Amino acid sequence: MIRVHLLTFLLLFASFSVLAAPRTLLVAESKIEFTVMQMGVPVGGHFNKFDARIVLNNEHIEQSNADFRIDIASIDTGNAEANDIALNEDWLNQRQAPFATFKSSQIRVLDQGRLEAKGTLTIRNKARDLTLQLVRVDQANGKTMLNTRFVLKRSEFGIGGGMWNEGGVVAEAIPLQIQLVLAPVSKLKK
Repeated sequence: MIRVHLLTFLLLFASFSVLAAPRTLLVAESKIEFTVMQMGVPVGGHFNKFDARIVLNNEHIEQSNADFRIDIASIDTGNAEANDIALNEDWLNQRQAPFATFKSSQIRVLDQGRLEAKGTLTIRNKARDLTLQLVRVDQANGKTMLNTRFVLKRSEFGIGGGMWNEGGVVAEAIPLQIQLVLAPVSKLKK
């Protein structure tokens, strides 16, 4: 009888662990893209290196959390000179602040397929509160896709200085699009 109770407890614990286990980020299928308006011309780009630790607890979404990190040096605007400028101390200051991060403090369901994640975004070692609206799509293959769009204000993080702030050379608002694809929940090994 004790073995039956122990087995039941272990199966319940294992089921909860799977529901609340960190999900593997599939970087090759994920993307972080931005558009900067420079002298009225859109300049697009993306980041090639980023990682995340995301726990989605389907039973109790409020127990979910996310830690996300972008390697600033992986910026790619399609132009080597523009990349170098973006990494200098006036812009992303890669030497002093090699990573941008987002750490959630609360995740909640808004409605079917939509989540809200509140947390702290840190860029250039400057932290600001941020609320993200996420569209969640659970795919038939077990993967989960999380999509969000938001506008970053350069001045809140001290991004771009000197001549870049004069006369609308570079727009204050930078739209970002993020798509994260999470691997299926790991199954227990038999």
